[in-house]
Parts: sequence; structure tokens; C-alpha cells
Amino acid sequence: MPKVLVFTAYDQEYAIDIEAVREIRNWVQATPIPSSPSFMEGIINIRGTVIPLIDFCKKIKSLKDEIEKKAMIIIEKVEKTVSFSVHNVSDIIDYDEGVRKNLPDVSNSDISNFVDGILSIDNRVIFILNVSGLIEECFH
Repeated sequence: MPKVLVFTAYDQEYAIDIEAVREIRNWVQATPIPSSPSFMEGIINIRGTVIPLIDFCKKIKSLKDEIEKKAMIIIEKVEKTVSFSVHNVSDIIDYDEGVRKNLPDVSNSDISNFVDGILSIDNRVIFILNVSGLIEECFH
């Protein structure tokens, strides 16, 4: 059974493959990088390693008011280490492939570049992120 880490951004839940998660930390202020994209909060130093910190909500182009960030999810994938700031990390779940659905073709945005599908569990709708696609989107 696949296992994912579930986190929230505003009132929506997202999931990433637990195997890509290096660690979860409390949010810290990043050192800004001049001339970087608006979703790039800056860089952080984790045990001597400098890692970019990306505001997940800004990356997905949410235009809602800024929320308090409480957590950072540090991800290792595609030979890159990246940290995403999120509102909250809620849980880790195992799911049966039968509850995974395709993303409906209802948006003209580029969300399909980094969303692989949807988990429909009880009354929850959770977007499954393509970690490689998300990281690639951040650095192109």
C-alpha cells in the first residue's frame, strides 16, 4: 500500500509520497535571495546544508490572504533537497490504489504538471502531488 504525508494549505489537503520526505520541522524565517521568484522565501541552513525554502501556497498560485506557516517539509528527490513551507502537517496515511482518482480536466492552469491525482477517503479530498514535477516547476 502506498503511504503519503498529508498537509494543509488553507483549507485544502495535499499529499506527498512519504519516501520523498527527509524530515518535518517547525517553520523558520528564511534568508531572502535577491531577484528570486515570489514563491521563493529564501534559503535555510539545516545542519550545515543550505536548502531553498518555497512557500507552497504561493507556488500553487493561491491568491488568498497569507496564512501562518507552522511547518516545513524537507524533501529529497531528483537529486535535489528542497523545503516547502505549509500551514500544517496533519497525518501519514496508507491508501488502497482503488481510492485514487484521476485529476478532472476542469482547469486551464498548470496544476496537472505537479498533481498526479486525488485521494477520496471518507469525506476528504486530498490532492496527490508529483514531487518530481513540483520541484521541476520550482526551478524552471
